[in-house]
Amino acid sequence: MIFSPQVREEGRNLRPAFFFLSTTVLAVIVGLPVLAIVAFAVFPDLNALSFAAPFSALAPSLRDARLTGAIARSLELSSAVTAVCVVIALPLAYLRVRITPRWGRVWDGCFLVPFLIPPYIGSLAWMQLLQRNGFMQQVSGLNLDGMLYSFWGMVLVMALHLFALIYFAAAKSFALIGRRYGDAAKVFGARALSLFWRIHLPMTVPAVLSSALIVFVLTIEEFGTPAILGNRFGYEVIVTLIHEKFTDWPIDLSGASVLSMILIAIAFVAYQGNRALSKKFESRVENQILTAPGDDRSRRFQVLVNMLFAGVFFLAVALPVATVTIMALMNTVSGGVTWSNLSLAHLVGLFEGGSAAWRAILTSVTLAISAAVLTVLIGLLVAFSTVRMRFRGSAALDFLSILPSSIPGMAVAVGLILTWNLPFWPVTPYNTPVVLLLAYLCLMLPYPIRLLTGALRQLPRSLDDAAYVSGASEFTLVVRVLSPLLGPVALAAGLIVFAISTRELVSSIMLAPPGVETVATYVFNQFNQGSIGSGMAMSLVAIVFSGAIIALGQGLYGGRQGGPG
Repeated sequence: MIFSPQVREEGRNLRPAFFFLSTTVLAVIVGLPVLAIVAFAVFPDLNALSFAAPFSALAPSLRDARLTGAIARSLELSSAVTAVCVVIALPLAYLRVRITPRWGRVWDGCFLVPFLIPPYIGSLAWMQLLQRNGFMQQVSGLNLDGMLYSFWGMVLVMALHLFALIYFAAAKSFALIGRRYGDAAKVFGARALSLFWRIHLPMTVPAVLSSALIVFVLTIEEFGTPAILGNRFGYEVIVTLIHEKFTDWPIDLSGASVLSMILIAIAFVAYQGNRALSKKFESRVENQILTAPGDDRSRRFQVLVNMLFAGVFFLAVALPVATVTIMALMNTVSGGVTWSNLSLAHLVGLFEGGSAAWRAILTSVTLAISAAVLTVLIGLLVAFSTVRMRFRGSAALDFLSILPSSIPGMAVAVGLILTWNLPFWPVTPYNTPVVLLLAYLCLMLPYPIRLLTGALRQLPRSLDDAAYVSGASEFTLVVRVLSPLLGPVALAAGLIVFAISTRELVSSIMLAPPGVETVATYVFNQFNQGSIGSGMAMSLVAIVFSGAIIALGQGLYGGRQGGPG
């Protein structure tokens, strides 16, 4: 693009301003916590502002049997959950494109529901369902307590929450393959099983591997389920060990830093693998949607497949949601599931002014609104800086913009504690609600950055040319032309950030100052204190509220994607 002298001069001022502002903001929010983790791992006495004995804590930490055991168990758990997710999702995805489109859309909507249930709430629901004297034993007499509090019980609970990630990726890949290869193979006598193993499956491997890496990362960074279920049978993983190192005396900052650094490294490698697979293979799949996928199948086939989908839906969605709902409505757990023991008392109690529950809701809503507004503004700044106004040194900004995607929540919390608890800061957000906001910003930035960057890339450069021809400055182009066009996407991103922030657990547990509770910590603490009804009532509100907000945000973004331009 050829700029006029006036536009070039304005560009010289605006581009570096956007670049330095974006880089500074991301460096403070994202870079400082990561740098603090590395620094404390290298210099174990950094909290006393001492740089003595560098690397002295690294070797002992890596030789610590508990640490190496936690790492091994984290990798074991993540691998097992990923494998089970593939086993569940791959057959469903293959059958998804072979049932009628109407039923396919129904099951797609149903399998979105697990995303609306925070993992820790899902784990609490399964605990109330399967533990001794739980709903299952009350209704059927079966006591599945031993199965629930075991390695494979925890794997199944986590897999039922995450399998949909692989299901949607694989189903899209199967649909894009088209009929041509299968029809050609049938001409040469190939049977259905051969078609799957030798044609369809190899072509979906990139999509499955890419989504499986995301499942692996989400499992290894998950705190709620290992803390709720794993601790009951002594299964310690990286995130629970980090939490213990910060909560049990003596506090081990260097050990927590080493574990956090390992956690970040694993997540970063997996995330980069996901990006590489997505970029390498997304353009190689034939863009041919499978048409009328169910027309050549018998009615019996359709019924059997839909029964299979219904069974998975019952296990992954209906059982945990029904458990949360019933527990929220029960006056007392000991009263059992009877009509006389059901009421709205726990739900009404959440909204009583001055109650701990109401204060937790107000705190979460305030932090979530602040996080939504700030992340969208930062996302717009980063999008303009990386897409429309590239500047020398933009590689650093590119790195900082993708870094939040690969930082687990526990590592963010550790980094913020190490950063803002140092004695030389004249003013610090540590031990105030502001540090929670910083954690939410770091964790939620990937959503607006990804959505706004993608939307800005779709806007044609001819808009810029037309604005410049009309005499607009680069600032006018950004404020009056491009920003309004990004409005729906920005709103959708903000709604998604708001919904997810209201239920964030690990950073809230690690960073919440004394006397401050959020929705997530309220639920967690209520269960620890035995107030199951109040905890489940708050869980139900969180599921319904965040689900409605996320659906609205996805609807706005989907409408924008499907709209003109």
